[in-house]
Order: sequence, then C-alpha cells, then structure tokens
Amino acid sequence: MPKKNLKIGINLDLLKPQSNPEKLAVKVFRWLLSTGRYIFILVEVIVFIAFILRFKLDADLADKKEAIEQQIPYIESLGPYEILIRQTQLKISTILAAKSDFVNYPLVFKKIADQTPLGIKLISLNMQKEVGKITFTMNAEAQNNNDVTSFVQGLKQDSSFSDINLTSIDLDQRTITFTLTGSSKISKGVNL
Repeated sequence: MPKKNLKIGINLDLLKPQSNPEKLAVKVFRWLLSTGRYIFILVEVIVFIAFILRFKLDADLADKKEAIEQQIPYIESLGPYEILIRQTQLKISTILAAKSDFVNYPLVFKKIADQTPLGIKLISLNMQKEVGKITFTMNAEAQNNNDVTSFVQGLKQDSSFSDINLTSIDLDQRTITFTLTGSSKISKGVNL
C-alpha cells in the first residue's frame, strides 16, 4: 500500500474575521474588566484616605479651638494695658507733631534785640510762620539817623536774617518812625 504523505503543520489564520467585528459595548466592557478595575480601586483608596483624614483634621480643629478658648481670659485681661499703650502712642504722636510745628520765637526775639541799638524803641512786631521761615514786620522809632542805619545794617549782617527791607520812614519833630520787614530761618527749639 502506498504510503500517504503526512505533513505535520499548523494551520494559522492571522487575519481577524472580517464578517463579525466587535461592538463598542463589548470593547468598553472588556476595558472595564481589565484596566478600569484598577482605576476604580485607586479611587476607592483615595476616598477611604480622605474619610480617615477627616476624623484626624476634626480632632486637630477641636484641639486648636480649645487652646484658643483657654487663651481668651488672658487676652481679655490685657485689655487695660492695650488702652494704656494706645493712649501713650497717641501722646507720643501728639508731642512729635507739636515738636515738628514748634518755632523758637524767643530765639528770634533775642536775635532782633541783640541787633537793636539803645536809641531805637520798638512799637510793634508782627511775626508769621511760613514754609521754612518766619516773616516779620516791625514798626519802630529812633532819635537819630545813625541808630536806624546801624539797626538795618546789623540785621542784614546777621546770617539768620534775610530780605531785610526798610519799607517806610517818616520824620516827625525830631523822631524818626520807620517800618522794617524781613525774614528769619526757622530754628527748632525743642529736642526730644
């Protein structure tokens, strides 16, 4: 009998069947069973951790609230000190404001008096504070012309005075009446 040729081989069909493609629902269901379960487990773990942390954070919040409530009587007992400190700060700010606005008028009077000759009699002296200087107007009487000249020259030579002007002069029965204007630098007289 003739021998049959037996061939041993594997019959593989590498092409997917063309007639029966998988439906979308089947693909989604297969993905949910394979990869989706890991995502579901991960979400459940996160929810569980958040649930546990909620209890811990609530306990911490209660402890902090209790610590704050224990400090309330101490803080309320410091109320009078706070009022005293605020009053002191107000007084200090008032003193500093007064110091910055203070003008040493007695020093200006003294400098004018130092330059005034004996023969001059001051009738009036008007001073006004302006920005950075004091302006003054004075009315005076003198017996002779030399006293007026030395007075004006003395004020002009003093470095603390500026803009010295003889604005009017009048001669009436051996008495010279004159008006003088000028300005002086502001000097602070109070040091804290």
